[in-house]
Amino acid sequence: MQRQIDSLREVARRQDDRLIALDERGGASRTSGDTSSRPLASARGIYGKPFVRRFGSGTAVGGYASTEFRSEYVNELHARRSVFDAHRVVPFIFSEITDRLHFGTEIEFEHGTRLEVVHGEAEGAGEVNLEFATLDYRFTEALNLRAGVILSPIGRFNITHDDPVNELTDRPLVTQRVIPGTLGETGVGFFGSLYPFEQALVTYEAYVVNGFTNDLTRIAPGEKRLNVHDAPGTRGADDASTKNFVGRLGVSPLLGVEIGVSAHVGPYGDGVELPGAPSRNATILAVDGSWRRGPLEVLGEGARLRADLSDSLRTAGVSRGSAGYYLQGNYRFGQGWLAPKPTSTFTGVVRWDQVNFATDVPGDTEQRLSLGLNWRPIGDAAFKSEYQWNWSTPSQSTVRGPAERRVVFSLASYF
Repeated sequence: MQRQIDSLREVARRQDDRLIALDERGGASRTSGDTSSRPLASARGIYGKPFVRRFGSGTAVGGYASTEFRSEYVNELHARRSVFDAHRVVPFIFSEITDRLHFGTEIEFEHGTRLEVVHGEAEGAGEVNLEFATLDYRFTEALNLRAGVILSPIGRFNITHDDPVNELTDRPLVTQRVIPGTLGETGVGFFGSLYPFEQALVTYEAYVVNGFTNDLTRIAPGEKRLNVHDAPGTRGADDASTKNFVGRLGVSPLLGVEIGVSAHVGPYGDGVELPGAPSRNATILAVDGSWRRGPLEVLGEGARLRADLSDSLRTAGVSRGSAGYYLQGNYRFGQGWLAPKPTSTFTGVVRWDQVNFATDVPGDTEQRLSLGLNWRPIGDAAFKSEYQWNWSTPSQSTVRGPAERRVVFSLASYF
């Protein structure tokens, strides 16, 4: 009987990993206020999304959308400004080609994207971005092959960044300033899950991808910080590109606890190595953790970027790197206070963000304190509100400026 139970557990676990068998929209993990029983989002990865429309041949479509309102007081202007922003519409398509071969993709439209072709060139507002597009082949639960535009596992937030999942509207500073935004890179590698003992879970992802470009060190005169935002490697057919390793190891020793370490390592530039030229490497190291018990959740992430610089950049005083972290606490309460009572819940949120844009230069830091309150009528949708205090310290200074205050409201939902 015990062997039969173990066998059924394994079958159920594998069924949970199958794309079309999963519909988290109706699952208890999205309707219950007790988060300790939820599967780890980082373990589910790109498959931990709800699907509300399915077609033949194992195809499922869905997506999420978010709209925001923000009002801020700008100290240097002594003025208040506000704006509505149709920030993101992100459709996704998944297909179970066979029970082992899967395809998944997300296409992000930002800021009410509107493109017009004028004289052969695209003009307009917003941004269109292929967040990821991968083919996965499962050999075993512990060994899966992945190729395509990969959602790079550098830190936990980058692989669980969907707006309806996160409790605050604005993403952590470190995940935008040190880790270059939602990082998707073209490459190939492996991922999997292992269960070393009862309740324990180990997940890993390891890929070879196109490395950072020379844009990392293309900075304006007088600037001291690296340009990591524009540095992600090419996705097209460019044979003059470097190759980097990116990977994450996540360990959950017991239910509700996870610790992760990740790295993005390798040379940056155009991939051409000249005789006698010094190596130019860029490394991002990150650590993340989360703890959930009942209605309380604590999570955080820290990352550090370091890069080799040319003699001219070092002489100009450009910093070799940047670093930052965030710490966040969530407390869920008020389940059933509002209709629909079986699924409605509130969450109080507090988060501290800190980033040092140029670790070798005095100043050039940014700090943020966020207090938030949101209401979820169902687990897949959130009405969010937050109040922020933002402090900045100029480069070459040790005096922190006055706080710029910001109010943000948003609605985000899967569809």
